[in-house]
Amino acid sequence: MEGTNVKKPFYKRWWFIAIIVILLIGAIANAGNDEEAADDDADSNDLEEVTDNDELADDPVEEEPEELNDEDEAAEEPEEPVQDSISFGTGMFLVNDEIEPGLYRNDGGMFYWERLSGFGGTLDEIIANGNPSGIAYVEILESDEAFSSSGSGEWILIDDDYEFELLTAFGDGQYLVGKDIAPGKYRNDDATTGYWARLSSFKGDLDSIIANDIVDGSVVVEISDSDFGFETSGSGTWTKMD
Repeated sequence: MEGTNVKKPFYKRWWFIAIIVILLIGAIANAGNDEEAADDDADSNDLEEVTDNDELADDPVEEEPEELNDEDEAAEEPEEPVQDSISFGTGMFLVNDEIEPGLYRNDGGMFYWERLSGFGGTLDEIIANGNPSGIAYVEILESDEAFSSSGSGEWILIDDDYEFELLTAFGDGQYLVGKDIAPGKYRNDDATTGYWARLSSFKGDLDSIIANDIVDGSVVVEISDSDFGFETSGSGTWTKMD
């Protein structure tokens, strides 16, 4: 048959083949982009997880303070320094300048003391004096000019920290009622021309004597709780009866 043109099927035409090729290329490109996006998402998730972990690691862990028990608190408290006792020995001292007023004690060794109103050496300048035997107390007043004593040992200021020992039997000396000895009845069976006195103070003047007596032989004395002190000499041993 001459001059007859046979139609090719559409899938054999060049433009159809070109379209198919373009579609295949696009599909391949899209598949690659999807994989890259999936990888990017995975990497992003991993990065976020690492960042969160780093932030948790960087956050400081607040620890609760340990509670101190009483022993730890006591151990941490600084100890108060122990103050030395105020004391002085024999000789003459200016009151309010070299020594301070107050009640002083000597544990034995002083045989004479005097409170003074001046330095002229006259009898009129002696406010009060004493000849202690054994333990001695003296109260130095702020109005005194000076204090003088002879013997041995030291006068120690009695303050709140002074430690006393309560006695149930005692000999010659002076004693603070309620500190050295307790109030009550005391008996002495060995007095030989001895002396005792109940005292309202240790100033050493006559006004400080509540009652006194000279005894020989057995004697009983009742010391009141209102008494400030008790003094005895040459009377042997006093023993509490109750």
